[in-house]
Parts: sequence; C-alpha cells; structure tokens
Amino acid sequence: MTYQAKGLQAWLYQRLTGAFMALYILYFLWVIFSTERMSYALWLEWFSHPLMNTATGLFIIHLAVHAWVGMRDIVLDYVSYDALRLMMLACISFFLIIISLGMLRILFSLALII
Repeated sequence: MTYQAKGLQAWLYQRLTGAFMALYILYFLWVIFSTERMSYALWLEWFSHPLMNTATGLFIIHLAVHAWVGMRDIVLDYVSYDALRLMMLACISFFLIIISLGMLRILFSLALII
C-alpha cells in the first residue's frame, strides 16, 4: 500500500498547512509593524532565536507541502498523458525539495552566526 494524500486527506493537508502559514504570517507582520526600528542586528537576533528559527523552518516545510498538494492536484486533473504527468510531478517535486532545502540551509546558518 502506497502513501498518498487523496481526497479528504489532501484537503486536510491544504487547510492545516494554510492555517499554520496564515498564523505565522500574521505574527511576522505584527512583529514587523510593532517594532519601531528593525535593524539588521535585531532581525538577525530575532531569526536566530530557537523558537523563531523552528517556526520559520516549519513554515518552509508547510509551504512546500501546501504547494505540492496544490500542484499535484492541478497536474492530476488537467494533464491526461501519463508520461507527461509523471515528468511534471517529478520536476515539481524536485524543484520544491531543492528550494526548501536551500531555504532551510540559509535559515539554520543564521543560528550558527550568533
């Protein structure tokens, strides 16, 4: 039995990842607009904090999962040729994995600076 998000499970993934990302963005905007002067040092200190660093890492992972489920559903619904569908899904997954790993590498290198 393979593990795939189908139907209700895919819908639930979209909603849960979307809810987490919305809360993160609201918190992020609240901090940005409530801080009088956001300097590089303050920004670096904020993102180097383990809680913020972890939340941002989870945001990146949730963003990749959210994008994967959405793009997978679009490709499965609108691409009728199996070979093209497989190639598109492989390219999308490769792109999302590479971008997510790059973002996580940058994010966790911030924790090593301070």
